[in-house]
Amino acid sequence: MKSIITLLSSLFLLNTLQAQLLVPPLVQKHLDACGVELFLPLTGDYKLAQIPEEAHEPYQFAIRSNKEDLEIRFEFVPNIGNTPFAQVHSYRTCLHLGNNLDQTNFTARELSERELEDVFCADWGRVYIFRPKASFSDQQHCRFLVIHKEGFGMVCVYYLFDHPSEAIDRQLHIVRYKDVVEK
Repeated sequence: MKSIITLLSSLFLLNTLQAQLLVPPLVQKHLDACGVELFLPLTGDYKLAQIPEEAHEPYQFAIRSNKEDLEIRFEFVPNIGNTPFAQVHSYRTCLHLGNNLDQTNFTARELSERELEDVFCADWGRVYIFRPKASFSDQQHCRFLVIHKEGFGMVCVYYLFDHPSEAIDRQLHIVRYKDVVEK
């Protein structure tokens, strides 16, 4: 009986480990350069997503869940300088990616001090929601998270989806700056 329980536990653990996403070494270099860490989802059938050679907006890493109908793309911009540049960059990126052929609404929200300090360990951050251009994504909506930490850089996370769901909110805190980072 003990051996059967041990065998079943081992199979379950092995299956769980196989389901985990691994961060490619090149992406890990970007994470280290920006001083951030990823908390990749363990549920929702997430797999690495293909990055097209001619991407409308460059990004270094992407994952996708068909079950949750959600794609998450990551762009890492190491040490871009002062915070106002991060604010301008995020605003320009949002306008660049937004579908301006329709009467598209853009919504923006500054991250609260609590979110910045306790959740993201960042100096500045903002969340946008808009309808993306078809050349950027086939999906109808984009939630665009931008966080910045002085001296380390900026991280952009694009959540692409057709229908709002709890999965999007569960993945909002997928990235954060390390508390203590050695440069």
